[in-house]
Amino acid sequence: MQDLYWFLAGKIGFRLSGFRRRSLPEALQTLRELGYDGVELCLEHSDLDPDAPGRCDFPTLRRILEESGLQAAAVSFHGKRAGWQEKQRKGLAGLELARDLGVRTFISGSLAGEGEEAFAAMCRFTTRMCRYAEEFGVDFAVEPEPGTVIAGTREMEMLIQVVGSPRLKVNLDVGHAHITEPDLGRDIVRWGERIVHTHIEDIRGREHRHRIPGEGDLDFAALLAAFQAIHYSGFFTLDLFDIEDQPEYYARIAREALIGRIER
Repeated sequence: MQDLYWFLAGKIGFRLSGFRRRSLPEALQTLRELGYDGVELCLEHSDLDPDAPGRCDFPTLRRILEESGLQAAAVSFHGKRAGWQEKQRKGLAGLELARDLGVRTFISGSLAGEGEEAFAAMCRFTTRMCRYAEEFGVDFAVEPEPGTVIAGTREMEMLIQVVGSPRLKVNLDVGHAHITEPDLGRDIVRWGERIVHTHIEDIRGREHRHRIPGEGDLDFAALLAAFQAIHYSGFFTLDLFDIEDQPEYYARIAREALIGRIER
């Protein structure tokens, strides 16, 4: 287990969307004080939303990041209930921000829904975004999620085949994969170097509700061993729902719980 503990060292991040009711400087300072190594910069946060009149300008954002001592693990906009025009506009803004910050990865979700028309629209959107990603030198990572167009591994493989871009990567949410795939460890190994960023949380049964590590069914030692086997070097970013009222509390107990699951 000690090897797995060191495998996590320097790689634990937190999604900024949980801190959307805190200012950006306050959120980053809190995460650093709690021992986090990185942060996923979510465009859903009002300080980063390209459409928000009071958003941070780039020099201010870079200064805040430097002062916090946190690494930008990724930039993201999921927008599963947005329209395609909004996704494209904010996707481009996110890719540009990742490029300017020197961040390797921009993460996108797909829209809620299913069907051939929705999949074709996702393919068109992803193709456009990957062209920008190739120009900017940034990976465009799609996150499979139950209930969306790219629900799991099957849909993600189809998207990769249609788009055909070397910049199209996977943001693997281990809870999502636990719900949609028969073997989480095998799914990790299947994707291998395609995985450039990881969301981590616990899941109980097949219920799509993100839980604190240890409150569900995931074997964290086994899944981390699978990541070790593929020589994964990216972040493990804790991803929790509905925590905006007490993000400091949940960020603290989630990090402690994750480390605790492999220190036994």
